[in-house]
Amino acid sequence: MAKKTKLEQLAEDLMSLTPQESEQLAIVIKAKMMPEMEKQAQGLLQPNQQTSQMGQRQAPIMQPGTARNMTAQGLLRWKNVA
Repeated sequence: MAKKTKLEQLAEDLMSLTPQESEQLAIVIKAKMMPEMEKQAQGLLQPNQQTSQMGQRQAPIMQPGTARNMTAQGLLRWKNVA
């Protein structure tokens, strides 16, 4: 039989907790998370600009138009001077 991983052992330990132990664990977890939750409430943990823009489409970068490109797009018309 293969040796259990750390996570598998942790899952088994959590599943075998008594109701009283479960309540104690919940209190400990809340106490550990409290500083982070306070920072979130104060607005100190604002997502940075890069993560807030993840998944959003980026605007295409417009190249400066050359006479050739502008002519191809019909934006520039050449006058025939005779």
